[in-house]
Amino acid sequence: MDIIEQLKFHEKDQLSKWIASEEKTNRRFSKDLVNFANENPDKIKQYCINTLPKEFSSLSIVYEALSEFSVAHNTLLLEEVKRVITLAKAKKIKAEYIEVLEDIETEDIYSKDETIYIEIIDYITSELHIDNEEKLNLQLLNLIDWFLIEYDEDDDIKEVSVWISRMKHLAENAKQPEVREEARDALENLDENLSYNENPLNLESSSILNKISSFFKR
Repeated sequence: MDIIEQLKFHEKDQLSKWIASEEKTNRRFSKDLVNFANENPDKIKQYCINTLPKEFSSLSIVYEALSEFSVAHNTLLLEEVKRVITLAKAKKIKAEYIEVLEDIETEDIYSKDETIYIEIIDYITSELHIDNEEKLNLQLLNLIDWFLIEYDEDDDIKEVSVWISRMKHLAENAKQPEVREEARDALENLDENLSYNENPLNLESSSILNKISSFFKR
């Protein structure tokens, strides 16, 4: 079987064989997948487009391989972030299936392709809306948390102020308590010096928010 046929097998098998295989076997396949993608970028892109995320998806294999063993396919990964979220927004897949995007390894994207890293988080945060269904906002916030694991405040990425503004709006105005709490947690994870005081509508920080105080003037 070629790479696409093997991916289709794992899709049909709901990753059962993949999960049961030894790590070295899976790593070998992941590297073979990257080589295939390097030689056949349109085929791997089309496979992704034709695959709807579900609870156990072969897309997780693709995302992990392309992000862990290559930096040549980060644009495709950005496109996939947009595609999967759009599918969830249109209710063509369950909101919880956004979780498959957490199989994208963030380290190399952040360290070697900061522009794509910024575009990814900028897109995800732009999809946070108080009128979204609760599950959608919760999944988006979880995804933001995942991508922010690698963020280093010392890098002083100017777009962070916009991300914070969007999350803060949700933390203050979301209708569901769970969404407000998750948004606050995401904000605190973004900056360990940032936290809510006794009045949850007042956000305080001794570091990053001081730099962008204009976003939070009363």
